[in-house]
Amino acid sequence: MTTSSTSDTIAVLGLGPMGSAIARAIADSGGHVRAWNRTPRTFETVPAAGTIEIVDSPALAVESAELVLICVRDHAASREVVEALAGAVGDAVVVNASTGTPIETVESAERAAQLGLRYVTAAVMVPTSMIGTEHSFVLYAGRDEDIGVTDRLQAALGGVSDVVGNDHAVPPALDLAMLDIYFAGMYAFLHSAALVGAHGIDATRYLPYAEGIVETLRGTLPGLTTAIEGRSYDGGEARLDMCLAFLDHIVTTSTDVGLDPGLARLVRDASSRAMTRWPADTDWDVVAEEMLSSISRRSESAV
Repeated sequence: MTTSSTSDTIAVLGLGPMGSAIARAIADSGGHVRAWNRTPRTFETVPAAGTIEIVDSPALAVESAELVLICVRDHAASREVVEALAGAVGDAVVVNASTGTPIETVESAERAAQLGLRYVTAAVMVPTSMIGTEHSFVLYAGRDEDIGVTDRLQAALGGVSDVVGNDHAVPPALDLAMLDIYFAGMYAFLHSAALVGAHGIDATRYLPYAEGIVETLRGTLPGLTTAIEGRSYDGGEARLDMCLAFLDHIVTTSTDVGLDPGLARLVRDASSRAMTRWPADTDWDVVAEEMLSSISRRSESAV
């Protein structure tokens, strides 16, 4: 077993859907992949431009590799892999692309540092079908000298590679924040489609209206950003009492057709609480204060 990276091999540990997509993208770009999975896996078609070598153990996978990519179920599983490989990876850079929370990723990075490993956190922001295409989007955090070793991986994955600094909490925080919007948006669309469907409007007819309001939302985001960064809610664009009335109507209309109000009720209740603390003509954006204050209180209690 060598203790230094002497080849251009990239080891991929974890051959679930994302790990397999990454391995294929590396091979398609002409790279050599040595891969391992907890349960036996095979590739039905090995890309012609490169090679994917399946081995029986993680130790064999990392031998002489210049880069080790871990893509397993979660950070509890990835830490087990890191612990097992600590003495075998040598000077190779370990890129952990496993899914986790910001706290978990920081803990994993701290443990890797204790083990003397060169370590990078990655967050893959796209589905497997976009890996290796111009639509790929991956976030990286780590030391500059370690990020530099990932150039071949970044090129193979294609699209955008966004290096966000040395704070290992940032990639998962951004990943989960964007998924927060994504899942809430999808749920809101499904809920709204059911709402109009109850009044005889099919989803196809409704779609252009939904797309239009999404564009309106897009134009609203810069103003919301300014409001929460300045903690100022006096732009006069959307009064709290007016928005609360709209939300009451959504909740009532949903209930009238037998539909759980869902997110609308959650937002309505947050707006109602804000009305007990702020003047009616305050911008609706002030609902952010409840969230921001709860984070501040938690931070203060942790000190």
